Amino acid sequence: MTVETIGMLGLGDMGGAVATALKNNGFNVITSLAGRSDATVAASGSRGIADVGGINALVQQSDLILSVLVPANAADVATSIASAATATGSSVTFIDCNAIAPASTIAMGKVVTDSGAKFVDGGVIGGPPREGYAPRFYVSGPELDAIMELDGKGIQVVPVGAEIGRASAVKMVYASQTKGIAALQTAMLVSAQRLGVYDELVAELGESQAANLERATAAVTRLPSVAGRWIGEMEEIASTFESVGISGGFHQGAAQMFRLVDGSDTESADSLRDLIQAFADG
Repeated sequence: MTVETIGMLGLGDMGGAVATALKNNGFNVITSLAGRSDATVAASGSRGIADVGGINALVQQSDLILSVLVPANAADVATSIASAATATGSSVTFIDCNAIAPASTIAMGKVVTDSGAKFVDGGVIGGPPREGYAPRFYVSGPELDAIMELDGKGIQVVPVGAEIGRASAVKMVYASQTKGIAALQTAMLVSAQRLGVYDELVAELGESQAANLERATAAVTRLPSVAGRWIGEMEEIASTFESVGISGGFHQGAAQMFRLVDGSDTESADSLRDLIQAFADG
């Protein structure tokens, strides 16, 4: 098929940047803003992304739909797409790009394909697209032709097989390290602060692990803006590990760490020490 119109669900940092990149590469990008906040409506307008109204209209007008949301919303959105496909008789290709466990993806895929629509499992690795940089969209499933048309158009599309769940598995195991390390680094520093040895720890890290201290500083400084979105992702990773007989305890702990960060008052923090103190007080 030839992809001309792409429906975009999720216009946050990643979804919004992906929508802009695809638009800049010649695609007609549309969305449904029914029930969304004024801020989201304004963000969509500033990017030139047309609002077509409800989900039924989005399904009817799109060649394919990308869903880039927080994990907690993924299943509901897939169900709404399936309902719209049934109501309109559409066979639109729906790509779930959310950080969810393979088992969750497989269940969602069945809901979508039972409606007559096509389903692609996706997992995004990397930051939002920008000049000179394109994130990697790992994809799997039997219906990859449409999504492959987006390769090199602001994103890299990496196929990993015909089985639904494989792309999600890549995302889960990759993020288990990158975001898991951020949680461990934060837990280390918060524990040191509560034990009264923060200065001694940071001095030792500076002497013996300067590169790790630099990475920890960058990761922790970023956390207040992303921790809320990462809680559900850690829970999905825990579920993924448990499905293959590996303890999910570490990533349940990471989710708990991100809850602490998300609930902390960091508004006046302007240094690593200030952030760690705010988390320790949380």
